[in-house]
Amino acid sequence: MPLPDYQITVINPATGLTNWIYDGAALYDLRYNRALNDIGALALTLPSRTEMPSVFSLDSLVEVSRTSPLTGKLQVEDTYLTRLTHRFREGNEERFVVGALSLNHLLARRVIDPADDPLSAGGYSTKAGPADLVLRAYAREQIGDLASAGRSISTFNVGPVLTVGSGVGKRSRYENLFEVFQELAKQGGVDFVVSRIIGNTFRLTIQPMGGNLTRSVNYPFAPFVMFNPSRANLPNASLLYDRKKEANFCYALGQGQGDSRILTKLQGATLYDSILNRIEFAQDIRLAERGQTSQLLTGARDALREKQPQREFTFQPTGNQPGATYRLDFDLGDRVTAAWDTEEVNLRVTDVELGIDSGGETISIKLEPVA
Repeated sequence: MPLPDYQITVINPATGLTNWIYDGAALYDLRYNRALNDIGALALTLPSRTEMPSVFSLDSLVEVSRTSPLTGKLQVEDTYLTRLTHRFREGNEERFVVGALSLNHLLARRVIDPADDPLSAGGYSTKAGPADLVLRAYAREQIGDLASAGRSISTFNVGPVLTVGSGVGKRSRYENLFEVFQELAKQGGVDFVVSRIIGNTFRLTIQPMGGNLTRSVNYPFAPFVMFNPSRANLPNASLLYDRKKEANFCYALGQGQGDSRILTKLQGATLYDSILNRIEFAQDIRLAERGQTSQLLTGARDALREKQPQREFTFQPTGNQPGATYRLDFDLGDRVTAAWDTEEVNLRVTDVELGIDSGGETISIKLEPVA
């Protein structure tokens, strides 16, 4: 399989016009990652030219395109915001390095200001409901069309939601908007991504992303994706299973003092994994008021989720192994199956890192347990 072609398009953040286009042959090296519900990063090295400081101005949009293995045409991978430039000499050559962060970083540039919440009370922004509706409201009020002057980005659009997220609640005051997004997206079972539509216009999408390509769901009636050494598509595999910080029996403490304090007990799924594996902890959930059992249970479940065993499966595909071609067989957010000897687990692709230099292309995939 030939090495995929790459293209870098640099776009002015104020006008939305293209500043410059570089093809893969113009690059010394390129490394970037696409991260699910996180902030991806890009590092790019080019031969230095006089126009580059103005081309790569602060927050210039750096869009990476790569040849699609499905269509054979260039396909946008992701768009990044320029945050670092470094011009230097190495021997007789002058080089220019660009560092950039993915568009999700726009969310990290805001805190939740209660003054921009029309329903704020007591100096807090308080919201409850399906996770996608709550996140959409936060985005519109804190960075989108409903934000106050100076905080609103006129080209930042918040897409419609499907109202499929689980119920969440949040009482916030000057917390970082991106961190709140991560917290509520995890609790509510939804995903989010900021992408470029055209020019300098952005869209925030909030919904579950990726497909379920696991063996357990699709076999034997539909195709599935399985990574397995016997299929020659699981090179340099690493399976980490860490239970040092596991806890699986929660004493959830609500409001009240002493014997009158609200108490709910909830056990996790791994309690009986061994006869000695009951590991207790107490969780302070003072926001749960009397009569609000659901708030207490939600807090306890979230605490158990945070303390569950940590399993991480990584490997380093070349991008063209049988049944494991990036952007053909799987993509970011997809749920897949990985098997190694007697171990078979369903995992989700949460990070894809790609690099290209004189040695060719490298791809590294991070997979995490399916919730």
